Amino acid sequence: MSKDALAGVYADMLTDDGLKSKIAAEPRVLDTWDLTAEEKRLLVEEASAEVTGFAIGGGPVMGYLGAGPLLSPGNAMNLGRALNSAAGLPTGALNGPGFASGAGCCPWGHPTVPGMSSQA
Repeated sequence: MSKDALAGVYADMLTDDGLKSKIAAEPRVLDTWDLTAEEKRLLVEEASAEVTGFAIGGGPVMGYLGAGPLLSPGNAMNLGRALNSAAGLPTGALNGPGFASGAGCCPWGHPTVPGMSSQA
């Protein structure tokens, strides 16, 4: 269950710079979530990092989340929206069941252009 909590906190960090700064300055704020000591360490490391260039999703938290059991659908959708939003990518395709929407673009790198599906 704590992996889902980690994904939730990370999504919040991506959408709220204030939370990222708060975690970096006062790591004990993480005690309110159901996280392991290792997960807390990863979040503090991520929150404290001085990132230059495009590194969203390439830090220690996503490396940890990429291994092991899958996230619950709701947390996966929230994290996907937060990652896309932080990267300036469309988020509409991550709303609703099956990530279907009229956004016109799949967030996983396979664009769908109406009438030009053979070039996708």
